[in-house]
Amino acid sequence: MPNTESATQAGVYNYSGTTTNFTPGAQVFTLATRRTVTTGTNPWDAGTIFFNTGTIAYGDACVVLIWLRSETVGAKLNFYAENSTTYDKQVFSTVNVGNTWKLYAAPFEATAPFAANTLNLGLHLAYKNQVIEYGGMACINYQNKANFDQLPVLLNNDYYPGMEPDAPWRLAANNSIEQIRKANLTVQVQGANGQIIPGAQVKVEMLQHAFKFGTAVVSNKFNGGSDQNATYEAKLLDLDGNGHGFNEVVFENDLKWPAWEQSWLSSKPELQSDVQWLKNHGITIRGHNLVWPSWGYSPPDIDASITPAYLKQRIRGHLKSILGYPGIGTEMEDWDVLNEITANVEFADFLAGKNGYVTGRELYTEIFKQADSLAPNAKLYLNDYVAIEQGDATNNGIATWKSRLDELIAAGAPLEGIGFQGHFGASPTGIARVKEIYDDFWNTYGLEAKVTEYDIDKLVPQQTQANYLRDFLTISFAHPSLKGFLMWGFWDGAHWLGNAPLYSEDWTLKPSGQAFVDLVFHQWWTKENGLTNNLGNYTVRGFKGKYRVTVTCADGSTQTKDVLLENNLDLVFLSNCTVAANEPGTNNWNLQISPTLVYDAFQVRWNGQDASSDLQIQCMDATGKILQSAIVPEALGYWQQSVALWPAGTYFVTVSGKNGQKTIQLAVEK
Repeated sequence: MPNTESATQAGVYNYSGTTTNFTPGAQVFTLATRRTVTTGTNPWDAGTIFFNTGTIAYGDACVVLIWLRSETVGAKLNFYAENSTTYDKQVFSTVNVGNTWKLYAAPFEATAPFAANTLNLGLHLAYKNQVIEYGGMACINYQNKANFDQLPVLLNNDYYPGMEPDAPWRLAANNSIEQIRKANLTVQVQGANGQIIPGAQVKVEMLQHAFKFGTAVVSNKFNGGSDQNATYEAKLLDLDGNGHGFNEVVFENDLKWPAWEQSWLSSKPELQSDVQWLKNHGITIRGHNLVWPSWGYSPPDIDASITPAYLKQRIRGHLKSILGYPGIGTEMEDWDVLNEITANVEFADFLAGKNGYVTGRELYTEIFKQADSLAPNAKLYLNDYVAIEQGDATNNGIATWKSRLDELIAAGAPLEGIGFQGHFGASPTGIARVKEIYDDFWNTYGLEAKVTEYDIDKLVPQQTQANYLRDFLTISFAHPSLKGFLMWGFWDGAHWLGNAPLYSEDWTLKPSGQAFVDLVFHQWWTKENGLTNNLGNYTVRGFKGKYRVTVTCADGSTQTKDVLLENNLDLVFLSNCTVAANEPGTNNWNLQISPTLVYDAFQVRWNGQDASSDLQIQCMDATGKILQSAIVPEALGYWQQSVALWPAGTYFVTVSGKNGQKTIQLAVEK
């Protein structure tokens, strides 16, 4: 760019809207421009373009800078650098603009050489009726004297709506999670003759969530693939260090139409083996995608020169090929039948007005029906990016997508799920707005949904990335329509944008990765143990999923069952346990509790005879949940417990020693 402000301002191209140049005053730049624009069909319907005046070599490290302000509430624009012919982006960020002057800086490493005047550096302004002021525009080329990571990033995007610790959505989300993502598991232990067994030890260990927490995978990086990566494979199965990993994956590219026919990374038998490997490890698989209705996303023989009959023939043949392939097509939990039909309209436009097609979109229903006939057990999804990614934009594509959904449903398409992509830019959608979109689709269509392709722009500060993943995952887990949340890759070393949510290229866990692990395998994870009450029951309210339940009797014998907790579940263990003796053998404890009707506190007393022995005391509520546990020297002879924090009700106190065990009931009143 020119090295003076006046030359830069003189060389700018402003289109649509009105333009006024002025002197900003008290700034580090001396010339500024005010642009007044109205909402367009697209953000780029009004804009400002600067041009590079010097050459940029492949690999050069550059940074684009501009000062921005706006007095329009909610002002927003795209800040970009792109090839002036192909529009391939070097930088692209959607940013919010406030009412004070702020510097915005975005780095890039040139992916191609640029001669003078072949790189557009500009702003898309037509998000809404707004007034944008800019000044101090520059593009600095550090050539090979700096690395990308050394360049400044300043997009003033360390905030997103709803990130406040006391944001109203948080309490509602947590309440919803408690209601819809958990269920009661009651274990009753019975002896060989059917008698109830109080005081049996019960351990409840979660093995896997029912909700799908997943990622896109590269087929040849695991299961002995051509680019096998031992760490990549291990992390699929173990993210928390305790053997708990993803429970669903989607192949990033291998099942897309051109990749399927050309075997980009893996052969069909290798993919068949990968599917079986995943299933053997308890991991379900999404199919992505059957048809992406654009010439550019189809095999090379499919273009505008073919006939409608040939296009339909090729689609039908492809569906039969992939859905009929043993061990692959019908093994998918769900399929993205169509991908991004709001923007990819070439197939529909090509067929419109021909051979009985009116809009050409009638083809979509035909594809859904054929997919349903070939893979009747798979959930059939419509996948798109226009909703939660673009939800804050005035001209998002939600209305268009809903009109396509309406058409499919009216035509009898067996549509069963909605895939919300989630490739968020530098200013991600506010959390309350995400919930609003979920609610809208759920209330309108009543269809299950998944977040299918989550990631976020690397120009978002890392801690903000972590905060956003935490909050976006929480609002998704809290919504009744959502059945899963899948990232579009989890490791920087195999990610289309080099910024995966979980791991850096050296396998360092990122802040957002730590947030994911903390939520999925700690905060939203159930691992409990306690003793059965006087009814022989022990109850846990746990997150829905797969569990291992272990019962240990007084004699040390154990019994284990693996169960699936989907709704409230009563589980009976028929065991060889015997009722624990109420008298401690040769030690006559003379165990007493006073008072048994308790308002403030109670004491447990016994004859302390053995100075070398300890007693274990456990207090349980009526469900068998342990409220207090203590180890007390037998020789002490007493133990006291406050009930100030206990609700009114029935409780049980169990005292165990080397010679026996006894349980006594008491009542708490308030």
